[in-house]
Amino acid sequence: MEEILKKNKYKILVICILAIGFLVRLCAIDVLPKGLNQDEASAGYEAFSLLHYGVDRHNNIFPVQFIAWGSGQNVLYSEIMMIFIAIFGLNTFAVRLPMAIIGCISLVVFYLLLKRNMNNKIALIGLFFMAICPWHIMKSRWGLESNLFPDLILYAVFCIIEALKKKKFAWFYIGFGILGISGYAYGTSYFFLPVFVILLLCVLIKKEKITIKQGIIALAIVAVIDLPLIGYVIINTFDLPQINLPFMTIPRLTANRYQEVSSIFSKDFFKESIGNFIDATKLFIGQNEDYPWNLISFFGLTYVFSLPFTITGLLQSFVKEAKNKKINICFNIWFIAAFLLLFVCEPNTNRCNCLVIPLIYYTMFGIYYITENVPSIKCAVISMYLIAFLSFCYTYFYKGLKNDAYFETDIQEMIEYVDNVNVEKIYIDNSFIEPYIYTLFYSKYNTKEFANTVKYSTKGENFEQVKSFGKYNFYIPNNFDENAIYVVQNGKKLDIDYSKYKVTTLKRFTIIEKEY
Repeated sequence: MEEILKKNKYKILVICILAIGFLVRLCAIDVLPKGLNQDEASAGYEAFSLLHYGVDRHNNIFPVQFIAWGSGQNVLYSEIMMIFIAIFGLNTFAVRLPMAIIGCISLVVFYLLLKRNMNNKIALIGLFFMAICPWHIMKSRWGLESNLFPDLILYAVFCIIEALKKKKFAWFYIGFGILGISGYAYGTSYFFLPVFVILLLCVLIKKEKITIKQGIIALAIVAVIDLPLIGYVIINTFDLPQINLPFMTIPRLTANRYQEVSSIFSKDFFKESIGNFIDATKLFIGQNEDYPWNLISFFGLTYVFSLPFTITGLLQSFVKEAKNKKINICFNIWFIAAFLLLFVCEPNTNRCNCLVIPLIYYTMFGIYYITENVPSIKCAVISMYLIAFLSFCYTYFYKGLKNDAYFETDIQEMIEYVDNVNVEKIYIDNSFIEPYIYTLFYSKYNTKEFANTVKYSTKGENFEQVKSFGKYNFYIPNNFDENAIYVVQNGKKLDIDYSKYKVTTLKRFTIIEKEY
């Protein structure tokens, strides 16, 4: 037995690391992060609407971008989510499971990429580091649609390198097909993809890794796939009417949020670009921000103490003997394109997410380089990361379950209660974030009926506020109607005689209705 374990030590280590990586990405995703984020609820309801009605909540047929709140939401994750909602129904688990599975697949892809293009030791270090990486664990555990983007770039890079290594160019075109599809995952792709694709093709042609013809075909694949997106950007940049086709909609948003978060459209382009870069530098060096569902202080994106390894790996990947390796070519160009994005995008962890996987790659490379040159510190480095990982797990899982909710909680029970009462009007106090989207989500409301009855209190803004739809109203009127139901947060008192009504308390909500 001992001999078998010794002989298969490497395989056993890989399996154990994968098992741990899968566990921390999949375990209890329906309860941690606590509550459901409004963007998760929005993406989930859009997937439900497409699945059952073939339209989004603005009655658009399979749009290339959801209008959502008014300023747009990316469609790709919702389209992936449809199959999970078909199997598990519309709930938090179905919304988050696809992202968790994608995160697990990324561990395997990253490992295989390193194993086939570097060596077994680097592959094991890379797998270990990505498996315990705080950013990748946390972003895999909730259904924010933009979290899909960096994983897709990783899959594309894997396919491209496989093609260059094996001279099987079907993989090359598949890789660029994935890059084209990734445009539908997140708005930052509108800048990142052109820079990444053109730089990569130019370098590969110059180094004679591909022919000009192959480069043109690859570019054409991305352009054709993203043609509807190009139309979408043109329509919303120049205030053109939306295009309605029998099978697809290229929508006109009520507000162009991608213009507001990008310095490209600013009159003070250079000033704002420098400001963006300074803020992004603070984010990546300090690895801290105000959103605890993205980062936890001290642990940060890739553990704060990893910075020396990251810088070492970054420098080593650009030295003469390393920079011509196919894998370094791809990751270095990925890093450059993502680095340039820091200048044009208002920084936060989500908007800068396409930079983190190259940082993981460089950190892994730095750990390998330093420990190979100073073998005496190997055990200390391994111990340091294991202790940090265990501390992270304790903080995120144990303390996270005991802390106050990150997102909106305890809404489902309230919505299901009032939805089953036979009344003409339901008034819900607009005292939590976007109450209408949670109502749609938990009531599984008919999308066609919503589109036909919805009324807005703020129309044409970045985040349109829904005033009412159907029997649901998101305000408390001055005149109390005895034949309606009223929902307020616990502790809020209405100017009525409560003894005349049935009052039900459900966790954080109080429901007031006529006594029958």
